[in-house]
Amino acid sequence: MTDGRSFSFPNLNRRTLMAGAAATGALSLAGLGAARAATQLAWMGWQGYDDPLKAGSFLKDADIELVTTYISSNEEVITKLQAGGAGQIDLITIYFGHVPILSGADLIEPIDETKLAGIDKVFPQFLNVETIRKDGKLYAVPFTWGTLSMVYDPGAIAAPTSWKDCLKDEFKGKVAMTDDITGLISTWAPIVTGTKTPARLTMDQLKQTIDFLITIKKDHARTFSPSYGESTDLFARGEVVISAIGWDAQVGFAAAKGKKLAFVMPQEGVMAFMDTLAIPRGAPHLDAAYKALAQAISPEGQKVMATNLTQAVINIDAVPLVDEVNRQVYRYDALDELFKLARFNPFWPLEEEGEFATFDQVQEEYQRFLKA
Repeated sequence: MTDGRSFSFPNLNRRTLMAGAAATGALSLAGLGAARAATQLAWMGWQGYDDPLKAGSFLKDADIELVTTYISSNEEVITKLQAGGAGQIDLITIYFGHVPILSGADLIEPIDETKLAGIDKVFPQFLNVETIRKDGKLYAVPFTWGTLSMVYDPGAIAAPTSWKDCLKDEFKGKVAMTDDITGLISTWAPIVTGTKTPARLTMDQLKQTIDFLITIKKDHARTFSPSYGESTDLFARGEVVISAIGWDAQVGFAAAKGKKLAFVMPQEGVMAFMDTLAIPRGAPHLDAAYKALAQAISPEGQKVMATNLTQAVINIDAVPLVDEVNRQVYRYDALDELFKLARFNPFWPLEEEGEFATFDQVQEEYQRFLKA
């Protein structure tokens, strides 16, 4: 399961995908060009995200040998490509917010949509997200998604309607709070400052938001969880009943532990996220990369993501293949309605952009929050 994963940037420290899923798969770049019976596809990304490629007979049928490197943050992918990995790696997983970093640095290839089987079956709500495109070209393929909604224990409290409900005196010491720079700031900056663009904050707005988050951490949270998996465990043990930040997938994680949780999208809205697949610049096995991409977004590949990792699917034809719990959590039949409250926010500015705080400044302020 992915319940050990936490959501932080570069995120740049985004989500630890699985409890204990450190970078365990050593990518041996030496010898990738050696003659072999099968094409060696060099893949770098979250552990478990390669499961669709391993399913069934795909690798055998495509004559591909999968060579994996598992990551513990998106930053590792960016660093690897910047350090010369481009030209040696065929396929990566990357958070959609980082795509502009990679495309802007010419580290990933534009996707030739005419070569990608199944691209026409991807929900347009994900394929049309502006962040994954540049100059009209698609640079990353939607792979899975979710929302950072408010999780609560329906056996203990009534359904909340506002994020501010977690600040009620009756919930002091019973609030779950998870280490997620992106989710926390995106959720609370609009509430604290009134902004409608939480990725474009002045330094004053950023400081106000961090000050407020420190107050939640000190005065309301039970503890500060390093991952959504540990946060779910707190719910399962009855130590918390409401969250200051949550992930819709926690409902599935808790069900596997015999605990019923629910989530709501408060009236202030929630952050939506999307993980994608991309082809690094100069990928040595481009044809194999496109075959792997097609398998990953196929109904069968997406079913594996839903079954193995309780993740949301992006392929229209995969929806009938997933279980009822998955369909209830992700509401595929009401995406337009869902995205009235769930927002795909852009990335913070990497360079100075008027009065807005840069990503480096956001990280510095978040360190102040972590140390508080």
